[in-house]
Amino acid sequence: MKLAVMGDIHGNHIALKACIAHALEHKADEFIFIGDYITDCPYPQKTMRIIYEMQRRYRCYFIRGNREDYMLNHRNNPQERWTYSSASGNLLYTYENLSEQDMDFFESIEIHGVYDKKNYRKFRYCHGSLTSSKELLLPDNENMESIMKGLDVDLLISGHTHIQESRMYGEKKLIHPGSVGVPWYYEGRSQYMILHSIEDVNHPFGWEEEFFQLPYDVGRVREELESSGLYEKAPYWAKLVTHALETGEDYTTPCLTMAMDLCREKEGNVQWPDIPVKYWDMAYTHFIH
Repeated sequence: MKLAVMGDIHGNHIALKACIAHALEHKADEFIFIGDYITDCPYPQKTMRIIYEMQRRYRCYFIRGNREDYMLNHRNNPQERWTYSSASGNLLYTYENLSEQDMDFFESIEIHGVYDKKNYRKFRYCHGSLTSSKELLLPDNENMESIMKGLDVDLLISGHTHIQESRMYGEKKLIHPGSVGVPWYYEGRSQYMILHSIEDVNHPFGWEEEFFQLPYDVGRVREELESSGLYEKAPYWAKLVTHALETGEDYTTPCLTMAMDLCREKEGNVQWPDIPVKYWDMAYTHFIH
């Protein structure tokens, strides 16, 4: 059995197509998608069309990520204020380009799943953690020891970190397959993994991971960022996403944090998403030289 595991697509349908084509060339039997299908890259409807086509044609397993939760929470709380700005413009643009079918699909899937098939070793998968789509399962997470110790399986797959790696916690293994759509490191090459089933009954996990980093047409994504109007609707966020796509260096969260800190320092307070452009400019200039 070969399981292609893909997550953190972030609306990058061009990278997603490259990963799917590569997985099919490598004879993937089934696909596991671990959330964050949308936001950051433009035209989310193109990504969702691919997801539905995969659902029709292949055996696929889906869970949702924090970005899908953002969309669902916004639908349920219309008073939440999103504006066309660097802070929330990308979220608002994505929300306005999703259909009711998309929202219902997000609502129909969970934030975690279990692969439990006869003759194969059981494992669990999630976007953030098994209890939160936003939790980062990284070594500095103070909950890591208790999370891994409390697992009822030996293998856990998690997304959200955008870092492609595997780590051991005692006798249990955590794997991050990397990001398809806004990958970190590897000069921005798209990332996913294939899990290979191991027939040896003495193998500790029953599966072995194979990581891939793939080139794709980043220029086309940049062109779509321009044609979609995201450079006007979410200017600094769009610039930061472009930088990440081209280099593998992500400064979105640090830049947002610095812009908010600067606003608080100069203005006495800060209210997301109302962060003046001048503070975004100062933060962006600090990180992107």
